[in-house]
Amino acid sequence: MSKNTIASLPDLDDMLHSLLLIEEGEHEFASDDEDIQELRQLFFPVTRHTVYLNHASSGPLPAPVARTLHEYTDDNSNFGGIHAGRWREYCSGAHRRLASLLHARPDQLAFTASTGDSLMLIAQGLNWQAGDTIVVAEGEFPCNVYSWLNLQELGVQVQIVPAREHRIALEDVLAHITGRTRLVSLSLVGFSSGFRHDIQTIAAYCRQRGIICGIDAMQALGALDVDVQQLGVDFLASAVHKWLLAPHTSGILYVTDALLARLQPRRRGWFSVEEPMDFFNYQQPLKAGAARFEHSSPNELAVVGLDAALGVFECIDGGMPAIEQRILGLTSYAIAGLERLGYPVVSPQGEGERSGIVCFLPHPQRQDLTAQQMADVLMAHNIFVAARGAAIRISPHFYNVPGEIDTFLDVLEELKQPPAPSEE
Repeated sequence: MSKNTIASLPDLDDMLHSLLLIEEGEHEFASDDEDIQELRQLFFPVTRHTVYLNHASSGPLPAPVARTLHEYTDDNSNFGGIHAGRWREYCSGAHRRLASLLHARPDQLAFTASTGDSLMLIAQGLNWQAGDTIVVAEGEFPCNVYSWLNLQELGVQVQIVPAREHRIALEDVLAHITGRTRLVSLSLVGFSSGFRHDIQTIAAYCRQRGIICGIDAMQALGALDVDVQQLGVDFLASAVHKWLLAPHTSGILYVTDALLARLQPRRRGWFSVEEPMDFFNYQQPLKAGAARFEHSSPNELAVVGLDAALGVFECIDGGMPAIEQRILGLTSYAIAGLERLGYPVVSPQGEGERSGIVCFLPHPQRQDLTAQQMADVLMAHNIFVAARGAAIRISPHFYNVPGEIDTFLDVLEELKQPPAPSEE
């Protein structure tokens, strides 16, 4: 990736301009903070002291999110539940903002405990018959496998599409779909490879055959422009604490109207019904829409933080298309640098296959090093990445800069040198 290409990335200060104007209108900034040398450091404090390239594991909280959470905890400490109505508005706002992000309606969304909880609500809500099959892929995060393996006691079979060269070929997915296939569930982006599935084609293929198709969007939401209408999926499951830069954690479940009509809420709770405060009316109907799956009180702190995080995303000039463009530009820059240094990049790089995740192996000259050892060396240089199996995984966000990628590559250049022979 050339310097000209770097220059063509969406300008970070321009992307943050609207956020700055809004924040200046609502809050006073400490102008005497000597640590703040760049605009991004104002909103993303993690950039003041680390090179953080690990958003696929956990997203650092932006300053406006941390401030909102401080306000929430201080209010609860000083006033208990007196101002509960104020914070419920944040929960309603999170529904609306998340629906806008996904190009869905608020009533098609529910907050759950986690990604796995969302997937299990789908698994438990359908009526299964012995011999039904579910298609998943090799390399899926475990929650997108265990949720379906739980159905084996009902005679349901889970078929795993094998990977080829760290990608799941479209033709292999389609070949595993048979007359007994009831459901296909894939990650939009693979957590251990960064591979992006052609979900739109797979979902269309399933829809023509009356097969349910859904995605785990954990490694896509907040990094890629995810449009559930364009993808054509029946459900989406995720959580909020990675690329969405929200606190640990709340799960997300999106379901289409057609799938909602087929799902049975197996975990009906006090919060599932139309009037939760009508405590002793056990015969009342369920809430309309996906809200019926919110069977208990939500994790309010996480949802309040999510609303604040989505507010940050809403203020980014250019929106999700600009965020995706900048992330893909940074990962392209990282890939070019890794290949120049001779590190084997295992993340697929075909048309439409890339994401915010880049995985690579230790240098051929340093087969004595494991991925975890390399991650530990980088951490000692204040650069945070992750080891996943035999690979090192980096996952920069839009607020990272090419200079941070250079810092990361400089350490890798030193690290590829063969160790000095020991003196006997």
